[in-house]
Amino acid sequence: MGVTFASLVERGYPVFALDDLAGEAARKLADGGFSAAPVLDGDRYSGMVTLAALLEGRKGWPSPKALVRSVRVEPVPGFSMEAQLLDNISAVAAVESEIIALLDDQMRYAGVVRKRAIFQVLALRFHTGEGGATLEIEVPPPGVRLSEMIAALEKNDASVRSYSSMPSGATGEGQILSFRVVTHDFFRLVRNMEKYGYLISYHSPFPDVGYDEMREKALEFIRYMDM
Repeated sequence: MGVTFASLVERGYPVFALDDLAGEAARKLADGGFSAAPVLDGDRYSGMVTLAALLEGRKGWPSPKALVRSVRVEPVPGFSMEAQLLDNISAVAAVESEIIALLDDQMRYAGVVRKRAIFQVLALRFHTGEGGATLEIEVPPPGVRLSEMIAALEKNDASVRSYSSMPSGATGEGQILSFRVVTHDFFRLVRNMEKYGYLISYHSPFPDVGYDEMREKALEFIRYMDM
């Protein structure tokens, strides 16, 4: 089962009603270091109110009688708790707020998820943290078989942890294939892929600063002697 928003829900985040006092809302956000919070109409989600909007055009706090409903509430979309995270990444990226409102199956407010938590999930899912390296290979039209390229990587003792592609070239007919790989000898992997004729458009920095062509040749000689 994929990752749903429900697995990242945060229920203790500040939330305000339309009829709450704007001054109290502003103080709560400022004291907690929050930039925005959800606004509810009963148990229904109405949008986000920001600290900037609560203080806009004022030299101090909002007037004692001002209500949250008198402030601009941004119509930021909410997401179903059971929606798949990876299927909604583009929609999440379009939300400017640092938090995303979550709704239950009755479309009632259920909590929030922070974008920071979503980035952490993506980093874990696509293995972008420590222990791996990125290898981007540009493939002109008509391209190559992905299975052949993966076989070439695995032939060099590399384990492919994740893969993605994007169009390249002026007409977008080519492709840039991005691989997240784990290998004990990344320098050798890159050099061998180049020898196979693949065009490397980017690779992560080599882990050993002193790793150069002479060292690679020495290692190849040692491997030959062991044979």
